[in-house]
Parts: sequence; C-alpha cells; structure tokens
Amino acid sequence: MSKPQFVIRGILPALMTPFKDGGVDEKMLKKLVRFQLDQGCHGFFVNGSTGDGFLMTREERRRVVEVVVSEVAGQAKVIAHVGAVSSDEAAAMAVDARKAGADAVASVPPIYYPVELEGFELHMRTIGVAADMPTYCYYIPALTGHALGGDQFVEVTQRIPNLVGFKYTHSDMFLLWWILDALGDRISVFNGSDQMLLQGLITGACGGIGSTYNYQTRTIVDIYEAMQAGDLEKAREAQWRANQVVQVLFRFKAGGVATERAILKLMGYDVGAPRPPKVPFPDDELPALRKALEGVGFLQ
Repeated sequence: MSKPQFVIRGILPALMTPFKDGGVDEKMLKKLVRFQLDQGCHGFFVNGSTGDGFLMTREERRRVVEVVVSEVAGQAKVIAHVGAVSSDEAAAMAVDARKAGADAVASVPPIYYPVELEGFELHMRTIGVAADMPTYCYYIPALTGHALGGDQFVEVTQRIPNLVGFKYTHSDMFLLWWILDALGDRISVFNGSDQMLLQGLITGACGGIGSTYNYQTRTIVDIYEAMQAGDLEKAREAQWRANQVVQVLFRFKAGGVATERAILKLMGYDVGAPRPPKVPFPDDELPALRKALEGVGFLQ
C-alpha cells in the first residue's frame, strides 16, 4: 500500500502544558506558544510526555489542541499525541484531535500490558484508521518497553494505514539509518533526543521534537537551520550550547519535567507544577538552578 509523503518537518517543541488551580492555564499556554513561534519553531507536539498528556483527561487534551491550533492560526503545524492504555480511547482522542484542527496525530505503542508485534500493529492501526489523517508512532522504548528491530519497523509501517512517520526517541543511530534507508521515501522521522539532534539530522531525520525546545527554542532552531544551510560547524556549536543546558537539567535531583517547568518559571513563564505523581521542583533549589543556568550562559 502506498504511503502519503510527510508534510511536516523542522523543529517542534514537545509543548509543556501549563497548569493553574487544578486545570489547564489557557492564558499561559497561549503565551508559551507565542514565545516559541517568535523564536522560530516550525510546529508543536502537544499532549505528549512533556505535556503530561497521560495525566490529563480526554476533555483537557482536546481543549489543549483547540487552544494551540487557534493560537498558531496556520503559522505552524500541530501534532496531537493521543496515546493511551486503551486503543479505543486513543482512537477516540484521535478523532477529537482531527475535529480540533490538528495537522496530524501521534501515539506511543501499547503501554502497561505487554503485547507482541501483532498488538503493536493493532494499536497503531486502530488509531490510524480512526484518525483518518497523517499518523506518527512515538517510538520511545525506554518508557514503553517496545523495542523493534529494523525489519520489524519496515513490516509494520507498510501495513498500518495513514502511518507517515515516527518520533524516534532512542540513541541507536544505526537503527534510525536502517529505518530511513528502507522507508525514507515513504515516511519521515523526527529525532527525539534533544542532546542528539545533530546526530539525528545527519542520519536523515526531518527535524526534531523535544522537551528542552520549550525554553531553548532559538538554539535548537539554530542547529536545524545550520544543517539546512550545510554549515556543520555552526550546527555543532549550537548543539554544544544546547547540551550545556541539558547537562544542567540532568544534574538536578528533581530532573525531567519538574526541572524544566522550573526553568520556564525562571524565564517568566510560570507553567505550574507537573501533575501527580510527578513531584514539583523544590522552591529552595531555584537559586541553585538559576546559578547553574547562568553559569552556562543561559538566562543572561
């Protein structure tokens, strides 16, 4: 079966979902989208891991897509992550996303319940058929436990309707090459490891989707634009700057999304605490976080 050509490329922040008073802070969400657009991003990946999508209700996820699509107003592309434990629930959210105006949907493979390759295919097929629009698989084996080999990628991709690509959050660049070598004329792959964007682009990724893109958008865009211009040295320098910020992120015990929310707060974007069971970043560590970021030339 022929596959549609990808229509989305470039730098897409894995958008943080701001929370306030127990709900989604729509005002801050619009402000964050506007900031990232002004910094040059090409689209948004909403309701993913960074956006606490799995910790939100179906209605909240639908509303976030509506708000982002409205604020973007055609200036950039919007991919809505619809992953869920239940394939039927994910399919229903794919329909929500299409009706809300998303350009594409994405989903992680089946989670919690261990299934074989057939279950992986059934899950993505159910979503792709319901979406009736470009569909991406969010490949992140460290969190889902689903690890595919190169030939398996080729097999399932050829059989899943509307599957146009992957968000590839994995360090195996040879596997990424294998996928693109076999399927590069029919799919697109977004690099998902922020600290390895350059390597992903060199291997053939069409762009990147990442969490640190929320606050170091311009630096990440610099990597992509330098690669597009064929300036490897400039791209390497920008990746080095980006990785210094990632290194700070990894050094704080709270780590992950909680620290990233704290970084945005220091920048004047109070996106609130992550949803439980994630633990908020300790307020008494904010000065140390600020100092560490300033030490690598960030926040200045």
